[in-house]
Amino acid sequence: MTWKAVARKDFHDSLRSRWFWVISAIFVGLFIGSAYFVGQGLGNIDEQVSSDAFLGLLGGQVVALLVPLIALVVAYNAIVGERESGTIKLMLSLPHSRQDVVVGKLLGRSGVIAVPILLGMVAAAIALVVFGINLKIVSYLLFTVLTIALGVTFVSLAIGISAAASTNRRAMVASVALYVVFTQFWMYARRVVLVLNDKLSLELETVEVVKYGLFIKYFNPVRAYETLVESLYANSTLGARLYGAGQFGPILEQQIGSVPFYLSNPVVIAQFLLWLLVPVAVGYLLFDRAEL
Repeated sequence: MTWKAVARKDFHDSLRSRWFWVISAIFVGLFIGSAYFVGQGLGNIDEQVSSDAFLGLLGGQVVALLVPLIALVVAYNAIVGERESGTIKLMLSLPHSRQDVVVGKLLGRSGVIAVPILLGMVAAAIALVVFGINLKIVSYLLFTVLTIALGVTFVSLAIGISAAASTNRRAMVASVALYVVFTQFWMYARRVVLVLNDKLSLELETVEVVKYGLFIKYFNPVRAYETLVESLYANSTLGARLYGAGQFGPILEQQIGSVPFYLSNPVVIAQFLLWLLVPVAVGYLLFDRAEL
């Protein structure tokens, strides 16, 4: 399978780029800095502080905003850049199919985002141990896997855009628009439930509106990541689903009661994985039919 050769070359080329080392420095610096804050700031207050405090510090807006942005920057021009420069024709003249190019680029750029995250988490783990913070191995490893999965998901989105776009500019604009929608405007998607309830006279109770609104909320991979990270140390799955509700969280948790199946961890993970698989598949189909 020649996709392995494409992935290997793409990753090795990235290793020689200064961008790879800049990204590694960003993640290592951010994670060690957060570990230092937890170790120096909280470790002196409470000897029982665990690595969950570190995960809670990173798992919110910091990583959820930074990782998707870097992943999109890393991958948005992976295929369309080759297309504009004309090297894509050279690649396809070798024993590489268009599918090999898409899969290889996806894996190569996924490595570019995954390795720096892994380096940062290993460095942070060492720092936490040095500061005497109790390292909860299972939750720490799951956080690392989820964070890498978030990066790979946005690499997949970017590769799908890059495969479908005909110019570098269009790929960049689409990537920026996608990032803004997921990080800033997705909250408005939840209002669809309110509109439908009003226009169609569904007569849904307030609690039901909240439940369906949460289901829509977690179709966003960024928000799905946040609640899955929250579930690593939250008291309950429902408490994790109500992440971001603030002072209304306990009230809503009491009103909702048990977690509906469509808000369970497996369903949220499935929603998360859809963004990993579908965009790159759609991008490949468009790329496969495009005139180069």
